[in-house]
Amino acid sequence: MTAIQVDVLFAPGCTNAEAARDAVERVARAAGVAVEIASTPVSEQAEARRLRFPGSPTIRVAGRDLEPRAEAVEQFGLG
Repeated sequence: MTAIQVDVLFAPGCTNAEAARDAVERVARAAGVAVEIASTPVSEQAEARRLRFPGSPTIRVAGRDLEPRAEAVEQFGLG
């Protein structure tokens, strides 16, 4: 079975990053889906723009943001 790539992007100090990763693991386990989770800290404004990082934490499955409105976001950054 091929694992699905899941990225958890977060700003350093984000108090919800670990909970987001845990939630991904729980949902994948319950669904019987193999996932490969990458945790990516985003610590610079330029990096936030390059990654189209709308806020912390951000979860992307196979490159697609879980937040349905994320595609329309035009402002990216750390705060």
